[in-house]
Amino acid sequence: MNKACVFFLSAFLVFLIAHEGLAAPQIATYEGLLRAIRETRAASQARVEAAAEQEKVRETWETGKLIDEHILVNKERAQYGERVLQRLSFDLGMSKRELHYMVEFARTYPIVPTSAQLSWGHYRDLLAINDPKERKEIEDFAEDRKLPLAELRKEIKKRRVATTKELEVELTEITPGPLYTYQLTRLKDRLKIDLGFGVYHGLPEKEAKEFKEGDIVTVDKKGNLKKAEETELFTYSAVVTQVVDGDTFHALIDLGFEVVLAQRVRLRRINAPEIISADGQAAKALLEKILFRDQGRIILRSRDLDQHGRPIADVWVRGESIDQELLDKGLAVTANE
Repeated sequence: MNKACVFFLSAFLVFLIAHEGLAAPQIATYEGLLRAIRETRAASQARVEAAAEQEKVRETWETGKLIDEHILVNKERAQYGERVLQRLSFDLGMSKRELHYMVEFARTYPIVPTSAQLSWGHYRDLLAINDPKERKEIEDFAEDRKLPLAELRKEIKKRRVATTKELEVELTEITPGPLYTYQLTRLKDRLKIDLGFGVYHGLPEKEAKEFKEGDIVTVDKKGNLKKAEETELFTYSAVVTQVVDGDTFHALIDLGFEVVLAQRVRLRRINAPEIISADGQAAKALLEKILFRDQGRIILRSRDLDQHGRPIADVWVRGESIDQELLDKGLAVTANE
């Protein structure tokens, strides 16, 4: 046997010994095979999610670092930092508050953290702790015990850490306007009923003589238009059909006059983490739970579009605004701040 063959066989034996633990187990039954494949897929998905979480932490840190260095270059310009954050908020479709957190994250951690257990949401809340020693202690505590974000918040509260920031944000109380109340507008010399979402309903000529442009109207039990007092417009009943992520969903919106609109809607007052992250998936799961408490039936008010042209809305389920619950669970931040 020549030297080449000996070398090849030796290398092959080393490979087999080194990889003995990777040999596929012998599975005798189909049920066992199916179970093993499902376990493999679940383990793979868990690894993908963990990797995505760590990449989100790195992306957030690098974003904060870029912004901070840019602001430092322009530090002589008065209020430049706030102005650039406002512009980035619009151009990136992110809340100004979240961008502030990213900058502070990069300032607080000179080197990007690499914990396999802590998400961006964890670090965002840890920023509320001013004392570096105290912060590191709680950080290690959360990492060792693999604390979910909600449990980390409880731990921070329990320790009553002195801070200049608020972990909890109380949103202003809001209430929906009356259902199916509209304003009349004039299009091509004809009065139309503005249903919102760029939808207009024609006004019979007989009724048009009784109203003028700008009038607020509603519909009585007989289906007739009547004048109404000045109020919040574009409030409708709707049925949720799909939740996209922690702040976006699809719904069938009843605009009245037998007009039903299928629409993708974004929550107006909060931003949730990206769906690829574990926090983003938790936010989506919570939003689904909230929106389907009444079998998907909601009250929705939408008056504006976001920078991508999507309707943004306030939403109530069983008379309760839904935003605060997502904030309280640490699965969203306030938008437009």
